[in-house]
Amino acid sequence: MPQFLFPKTLKGFSLLYILLASLCLVSITYFDRDLSSLMHTHSLNREWFKLFSYTPVLLELMAALVIIACIVKQFRATYLHLAIALLVTLMLAFIVRLTAKFIFGRTWPESWITLPTGHNPSWIADGIEAFHPFAHGLSYNSFPSGHALFTSALALTFWRQFPKLWPLWTGLMLIAVAGQLGMNYHFLGDLIAGVSFGLLVSHCAMLLTAKIAWQPQQNR
Repeated sequence: MPQFLFPKTLKGFSLLYILLASLCLVSITYFDRDLSSLMHTHSLNREWFKLFSYTPVLLELMAALVIIACIVKQFRATYLHLAIALLVTLMLAFIVRLTAKFIFGRTWPESWITLPTGHNPSWIADGIEAFHPFAHGLSYNSFPSGHALFTSALALTFWRQFPKLWPLWTGLMLIAVAGQLGMNYHFLGDLIAGVSFGLLVSHCAMLLTAKIAWQPQQNR
């Protein structure tokens, strides 16, 4: 696994997240609105992009299979640590997703939520793109992308267990981002933030899992 994704020093962690935050801010300031307009205007192969957007479901299914398979003693002896890491990753990802969306409260690129007053305010329909911290409702849930968050968090957790399959994990993360961007479900900044939060979740899950001491019981 590339060392820059999982640095071993506080300085390394700080530089990594400063870089990711900077990329996110640059995207929000200079690229998000124009890129969203471009995605809306140009006719793309939406069927493929829509299929790509389901990537988190695939990884969640893989995680569920590993966790359930640990019922079998032989499988549990080898993969219990991975199953615990996946459980912790899923729980943290769920909490971080809900919390971050509530804190940032960003509007969506497209209007696709039906409200009693009409539709959700968006960049494409209303020329509105803004952050409303601690705003309530689905209209303000664009940032960060939950799909990018869950995909990157789970992919990186699997990556640590199966590093030789790094092209697969990298590809799944890129496909998830491409699907969300191509369907104009999220701004690019939302996706960068989602990947960043997913990486943070994976880091935290790695640290928490390391604290869990599991020893197989001896047969008596």
